[in-house]
Amino acid sequence: MQSSKSQPDGILCILGIDSRYNEGCRELANYLLFGLYNQSNNDFEKTGFPEEVLDDVIILIKPDSVHVYCNPINYSYLLPYVAYWRNLHFHCLTENEYEDEEAAEEFKIASFVDMVRDCSRIGIPYSSQGHLQIFDMFIVEKWPIVQAFALEGIGGDGFFTMKYELMDVSMDLWKTYSKMDPVALDDLLFEVVLLAVAFWEMRVQGSIALKSEKSHEKDVP
Repeated sequence: MQSSKSQPDGILCILGIDSRYNEGCRELANYLLFGLYNQSNNDFEKTGFPEEVLDDVIILIKPDSVHVYCNPINYSYLLPYVAYWRNLHFHCLTENEYEDEEAAEEFKIASFVDMVRDCSRIGIPYSSQGHLQIFDMFIVEKWPIVQAFALEGIGGDGFFTMKYELMDVSMDLWKTYSKMDPVALDDLLFEVVLLAVAFWEMRVQGSIALKSEKSHEKDVP
């Protein structure tokens, strides 16, 4: 059991270009959002919105609350998956406010600063399963939204990595992912059903082909 001093005050998940498409963050988002950001998910492709708009999401998970930054476009897609979360705090502009690109960017930075304000140690899901990388906080510092944290006026008064202690929580999260929850069980059962259907179709087709061959043999004088 880890001591409270070694536990993060929050786990930070940043999607898209703002984390330079970090796979560990994407994996956590998919776990939390039922695979919404899987590459095999065609729902987003059908929307016609650019990837950078749909990926414009920041999630901070604290022991007693969850903060979600998003935009008014992807909000409606996220809401069904997060609406039941306890003590959920949304940071989101209206559609009219979002039309001002400069104001929207400033709002995102201000939201990010506000989300992490009460933290001192922040966990980063740095690596995805099967692709363990050596944790480098200076790479995290180069993530666009983290860089913006240092901007004067709207930023957090200093470099992110100097103000907060960062820790890699990838391996701890993998243990959670490996546990069989209802969603994972549903996915597993779906895969088993697909395999069973494919096997049955092969058996049926094989049986039909065999009967056809026997019938053909009987017809030959």
